Amino acid sequence: MAFLLCLGLVPSCVAQTNAVTNPVSNVNSTPPSSGVVIGPDDSVTIMAINSDEISKTWRVSSTGELDLPMVGKVHAAGLTAEQLEQTLTVGLKRYIRDPEVTVYVSDFRSQPVTVAGAIHKPGTYQLEGPKTLLEVLMLAAGPDAPGPTLIVSRPVESGPIPLPGAHLDPTGDRSSIELKLSEVLDPSTAASNLEIRPNDVISVSTKQRLVYIIGEVSRPGAVELVSQDSISVMQVLAAAGGLTKVASPGHSQIMRLDSQGLYKKVAAIDLKRVMTGRDEDRLLKPGDIIVVPSSTLKAYGQAASAGAITTGLVILTRY
Repeated sequence: MAFLLCLGLVPSCVAQTNAVTNPVSNVNSTPPSSGVVIGPDDSVTIMAINSDEISKTWRVSSTGELDLPMVGKVHAAGLTAEQLEQTLTVGLKRYIRDPEVTVYVSDFRSQPVTVAGAIHKPGTYQLEGPKTLLEVLMLAAGPDAPGPTLIVSRPVESGPIPLPGAHLDPTGDRSSIELKLSEVLDPSTAASNLEIRPNDVISVSTKQRLVYIIGEVSRPGAVELVSQDSISVMQVLAAAGGLTKVASPGHSQIMRLDSQGLYKKVAAIDLKRVMTGRDEDRLLKPGDIIVVPSSTLKAYGQAASAGAITTGLVILTRY
């Protein structure tokens, strides 16, 4: 799945230039809401005609400063590349007639976002401009057999998460929100378009939601629910390749975990009647088991043993 990736940015305030150490005033000191903003520890490449001393790559200090020949100290953090070009142009006019300056950010280190959990390429990524939650997930190659939700955590100094349900963590240092993965993967939702900010942490749940089918089917196994909360019996049976010749579809059972964590029979189901439309299909929840017995064995042992039977079953498909 391919997506165009844009980049996200934190609203920034541009620090005032020190009048003693920096003779150059910032031009248009409030950066626009769009565009790439320079931050501490970023590297910027400067190309200035007739100024070899300044024309190279410079690392912005941890305090956001650049200390440049001729120009002196410039507070670069919070400026866009275009604004830094204007600032340097003003400073160089004292030495060069009609200076021409080009600036671009050559290495980002100031806008990290961490993606963890059930993701193909977990790790820390740099935001290089506005980026939505969905775009960050795609930057990390997308979810990898995830659970049904993800959590976005944000430092309080970066501002609130503008979605219903966001709340402060017990420490009071971060706010967080749990979102349904199915909503995040839908580009039309507010969750998908949440703007990610530097130092956000995105954790995709690793808890799998499985519906099992065991017994006399061609491929016993499990169906994983990724983007939906339930699945029909017929969908699971189709994923399992249908019944074997010795199946007893009329004696099939649906089993579900009870409050004690034991599997109990919750329904008898005649798969043959459902397949022919004479009985209504049923929706299954994560953890449910369809048991299809053999015609020579009408039921599968005790309900409590069904959990052990599902151990190690292959994932047939994902929904």
